Amino acid sequence: MSEFEKLRIVTGYEFLKHVRRKRLYVILGLTLVAELAVLILVPVLGDGFPDSVMAMAALLSVGPSLATIGAIFFAGDAIAGEFESKTGFMLFTNPVKRTTLVIGKYLACYGAVLLLVILGYVIVTISLLAIYGTVPIETLSSFGLCLLYTGSVLSVTFFFSAISKGAMGATVITLVFVMVISAIIDSVLMMTGQPHWFLLSTNGDTIATVYGGYELFMEGLGGMEGMPFEFETPSIGLSVLSMVGYLAVGFLLSLWISKRRQLA
Repeated sequence: MSEFEKLRIVTGYEFLKHVRRKRLYVILGLTLVAELAVLILVPVLGDGFPDSVMAMAALLSVGPSLATIGAIFFAGDAIAGEFESKTGFMLFTNPVKRTTLVIGKYLACYGAVLLLVILGYVIVTISLLAIYGTVPIETLSSFGLCLLYTGSVLSVTFFFSAISKGAMGATVITLVFVMVISAIIDSVLMMTGQPHWFLLSTNGDTIATVYGGYELFMEGLGGMEGMPFEFETPSIGLSVLSMVGYLAVGFLLSLWISKRRQLA
């Protein structure tokens, strides 16, 4: 059997594992709740829906953004779980290469998150058509950025999973890195007017800011009056480069570490 056939089998098996787990449907439910919250609260708390379809599209991007965070929960135990539960003694000692196993797990995780992202954008598209009768072309760009961001988050999660002793530790570390550390540094750099395009939290913002920057997004929330500092939207191109860097470096490091990590 060729290595490609082994990769296909590993990917298919791991994908079915995700489909059978409750976490997929929990995150699916959270994505639906997030989108419904926007559709209900925006007109209730404001004077109806925003006049700009772009502003509403940016607000609705919260659903797909949330779906990408699901990557952390899908991938946290991808590598660390095999060492923690000792299943690696059976899995990593069979004729399938460790790199094939890691790549298969990565593709399976990506496929599971892709289902959530697609659902999020289906809701965005239907909602915009129902409210405004049109869907901005930037939605396609937002979708592409969301897919790239998903790969970046997955690679970072795989890296932490490769160096962690347990699945829970890998998940928590990644959540803290993406949603706390990166977000705090992002806020500080933004307030001081320093570049912050290289941070993962900023990269995630591009899913919404592609519609017209932070200004348009804040307009959908009621404006930027009273803000102590100005929002400067980072270059989408630089953010794309940053995400490609996270994706490539995180993934390659996870492969390298997994290949050399001892089972005992």
